[in-house]
Amino acid sequence: MEKRAQIKKYFKPFPKWGVWAIVIGIPLLALKGAGIIAIAIGIWALIDWSKKPSDAQMDAWMEEDLAMLNQKALIKTGTDVTEIVGDPVMVVGPRFWDISNAEVAFKKGKDGVLRFTPVGVSVLNLTENQVIAYECALDCITGNALSEGTDEYYFRDIVSVSTKTKSKNVQVQGTGLLQLNSAEIFELTTSGGTSIEVVLRDPNLVQYMGGSGEIPTTRAEKAIQTLRKMLREKKSSLAA
Repeated sequence: MEKRAQIKKYFKPFPKWGVWAIVIGIPLLALKGAGIIAIAIGIWALIDWSKKPSDAQMDAWMEEDLAMLNQKALIKTGTDVTEIVGDPVMVVGPRFWDISNAEVAFKKGKDGVLRFTPVGVSVLNLTENQVIAYECALDCITGNALSEGTDEYYFRDIVSVSTKTKSKNVQVQGTGLLQLNSAEIFELTTSGGTSIEVVLRDPNLVQYMGGSGEIPTTRAEKAIQTLRKMLREKKSSLAA
């Protein structure tokens, strides 16, 4: 519970009202009680806001949550750990749509990286013949996995694993329609037309989250490298 409360505090905006309480309280000091109370409340608000988790702590908690999701992915897909070949592949990105009324929050850290909730997560576990996928929207504030789904893709049916730039309209909760004009999207596509699609970043998403900051795509890049390597190996063995 403490972890979730701290995560919520991380995303809490700067309490401007606390500054105003101090400013208003100073001229009221002549009235003693009223001024002192206003200043005390303002100082408390600023001190409480300052005791939020660091960017590094938030990243560590995110890794904990992703590790838990990997375990959940195995359970949801009915996959035995002995069937898995190699480490799980994960792809993450902003997910402010189809999130079951979860709270949307975001913040640019001191390192310039945008952190946000909910997070769209795709966990891809690899077996000898398949990619077993689990997808959800991770609500970092509650720890709940929302809008869950699972699927399986045989290596022989996968035709591409890539990042593509697309236009896409999404219905952002509490805001309305958001047009993504150049969304960078991770995509795994099969010969049957089915696919996994994860929005990684878009300038309009950055604008929505304050106008500046970086949305890292390192996990997606690693996923593409891992899956392409596995696909080459599998398709070579099938052709032999």
